[in-house]
Amino acid sequence: MARENLVFNSLRLNMNNPQHVKINEILCSIDKDVCKSKNQFIIDAIEFYIDNFGKQILVKEESDKRYVTTDELDDIKQELMEAAMTEARREVIRVLGTAVSGRGMGELVTRTEVAPTAPEKEEPVDDEVVSGLATSWMPEM
Repeated sequence: MARENLVFNSLRLNMNNPQHVKINEILCSIDKDVCKSKNQFIIDAIEFYIDNFGKQILVKEESDKRYVTTDELDDIKQELMEAAMTEARREVIRVLGTAVSGRGMGELVTRTEVAPTAPEKEEPVDDEVVSGLATSWMPEM
């Protein structure tokens, strides 16, 4: 008789625990007309519990991935580049639109040309304090 498709789980009841005593009394007095076996009764009870309270509170969920894979990183880079390009295009279109329409002329920086003037020659001023400090830092030769 092949048992490779069977999985065994044990159930231990402590007769000092009132809850366990109550379960043991029910399991020992199961009506065979209602439930075909203790095993099927336990399976039905667990299935009812899962259906009414939800699997998400009973089963441990997979923890988040700790590391980002290279493929995921490449996807993130691509998304960021596309978003930056789209935003840059929108900004260029907005600036060009305001410049062409003339509404944003106040926002644009206008260049004014200043006529070059001949630089005035300044006479070197000899300050005794500055000269003294400068020479004190110079190495003696």
